[in-house]
Amino acid sequence: MDVDQSLLEKLEGLFGDEPFGFVDEELFKWFLFMYSGKGSGIKDLDILNFELFNDKLNLLINAVYQYHQELK
Repeated sequence: MDVDQSLLEKLEGLFGDEPFGFVDEELFKWFLFMYSGKGSGIKDLDILNFELFNDKLNLLINAVYQYHQELK
């Protein structure tokens, strides 16, 4: 995604047209959580800390996925 795109343009490119598939629905829930103010602290991260956050977020997502797979 281009950094010069607006948030709306990025979201349209990410989610596409409705109806959403299962993946898009789950991703949209995560977006709403962050957009509703719960993720607003991200604005205070400099680029190095954002990259660290991004790396750790990916690890967290993988851990949550694995946890729910084990619950099945």
